[in-house]
Amino acid sequence: MSLSLNSKINLLKKLDFMLDQTEEVFQFLAQEVDVIDYTSGQVIFKKGESGGAVYVIAKGCVQIHDQEHIFIELEKDRCFGEYALIDTESRSASATAKNKTSLLICTLKQLKKAEKKFDIKIIDSILIPLQNLKERMIVKDHLEEELTRQKLMIERQRKELELLNATKDKFFSIIAHDLKNPFASLIGASDFLVNSSGELSNEQLHNFHSIINNSARQGYRLLENLLEWSRMQTGSIAWKPKQVDLWDLVNEVVNLLTGSAEQKQISLEAKIDENLIAYIDANMINTVVRNLITNAIKFTPKGGKIIVESKLLNDFIEISVSDNGVGIDSDKIDKLFKIGESVVGIGTEHETGTGLGLILCKEFVEQHKGQIYLKSELGKGSIFAFTLPV
Repeated sequence: MSLSLNSKINLLKKLDFMLDQTEEVFQFLAQEVDVIDYTSGQVIFKKGESGGAVYVIAKGCVQIHDQEHIFIELEKDRCFGEYALIDTESRSASATAKNKTSLLICTLKQLKKAEKKFDIKIIDSILIPLQNLKERMIVKDHLEEELTRQKLMIERQRKELELLNATKDKFFSIIAHDLKNPFASLIGASDFLVNSSGELSNEQLHNFHSIINNSARQGYRLLENLLEWSRMQTGSIAWKPKQVDLWDLVNEVVNLLTGSAEQKQISLEAKIDENLIAYIDANMINTVVRNLITNAIKFTPKGGKIIVESKLLNDFIEISVSDNGVGIDSDKIDKLFKIGESVVGIGTEHETGTGLGLILCKEFVEQHKGQIYLKSELGKGSIFAFTLPV
């Protein structure tokens, strides 16, 4: 392919390091440089070969590659080979004509000839970007690190938003459905008593009184958990740790819940070491123990047994609540402590609940830098346990 002098000048002006040169320099180099035609697939240079020339595409397309992988395709008016122009530099990649291609080739020898004729420095303007390449790579790495950091931050914010949405959904689910149930029982039983109490026997009256009492207790426990959980979400629960005797704390909860256990003819026993001192928020851990025992009573049939025990594990105290109740499917265990999951079972006496108590337990235990976990086998019972740092 033959090119006019003006066409060669226009192509030379595409070279970044020639931007500051005079028209006379371009006129001179345009007469010196060559234009070479390449057939489709013809190799222009190979990786590892010495440099000494820079190329400008007059026509066609060039692929820059490392034999197997094509890095980029360059078309008309694009330049390549600048960083291997100096004799000491070797080619860092290979170049092949994708199709019929014509290239303007400007060699190091021609540039030095122009330098001598016009008493100028062209090579220096090529060396500067070479010398600054490392610096630019460092800047590039910093930009990539910042981009990665921002991506991680966005991903974290996305997960936090998902958790907030799950929390909101759980909250409205409790209000719309679970909190309504005990009040529906209260209203139904009390309405019947108001309208028909004179027609009921003492045994029937006692049954209705039991329904009202159980519904009120269920509603109160649910409200108690709901209020504590909502306060936890808003950060309004004050963190007040102090030295607490766990023997006193656990036995106090066991004594309060013994009546509920006896109603189902369940044996409830505490085996806590005496003088077992831990630095805890007593209200939070009281809530944890109460919820775990209440949960065990709910899923243990009449004649069952619940044991609350303590154990020292190196720098931790473990409190466990074991029962011989209905147990839990293994595929449901991981979902029990997640706000976005709905794993609500019916108790052995048709007791209902929201699963909120276990989520509250997890948050309170983790506030103490401990862990809560469950071992269970369907039909054989469950062991809920949590740890507290000594």
